[in-house]
Amino acid sequence: MNYAALYEHALDHLRATDPDPEARLHEWRSERPENRTDSDLLAEYAWVVVSCGMTAHVTGRLWPRLTSAFRGWNPAAVAASPLDVQVEALSVLKHPRKIGAILSLADSLDRQPGQMQRLAGMPTSEALAWMQTLPWVGPVSRYHLARNLGWDVVVRSGPVVRLAACLGCTPDELVHETAARVGERIRVVDLVLWNWAHQVGDRRMKEMASLFRLM
Repeated sequence: MNYAALYEHALDHLRATDPDPEARLHEWRSERPENRTDSDLLAEYAWVVVSCGMTAHVTGRLWPRLTSAFRGWNPAAVAASPLDVQVEALSVLKHPRKIGAILSLADSLDRQPGQMQRLAGMPTSEALAWMQTLPWVGPVSRYHLARNLGWDVVVRSGPVVRLAACLGCTPDELVHETAARVGERIRVVDLVLWNWAHQVGDRRMKEMASLFRLM
């Protein structure tokens, strides 16, 4: 299996489809838990919550209006007018339990600011355990939340999992081996492969996986 060639193919796709691929890669490389904020924590948590039972395409369509409803994911601004935020958010996503969970975290972050920095100072296993205490975050989705916040972990659901299955390996084996061969961060490899597989779709992904598996 030529892991490096598969990664370069996914990277070429990013460069061909992203308006500013180098800026995107710089962003993915530079994001680390220690330079993320409580606002980032709220936003990334909201993405995971909203995405439960939905495709990334649907969540993406809702995202600009949800961002506006949740005051740009500013915990203090949300906590200052929770009823207004709730009404606006429910007009975008008619799911009271999901909206309620996001409001609850915003309130917690407003009352006890600095949670993201506290998480950044924990061992990864402890940070993951804390994330799993949040409503809508389970043993699988906590990896999604952690990766999006800057940890070098492999997501346990979605297109990279299906890609690994096509290649006859685990997601961890695929991403860690690729990262070692191309000299890249774990989360960057995960994101590049996720972006490619998500955009081309399962059928094309499986076709290409079959080719690279023979190389």
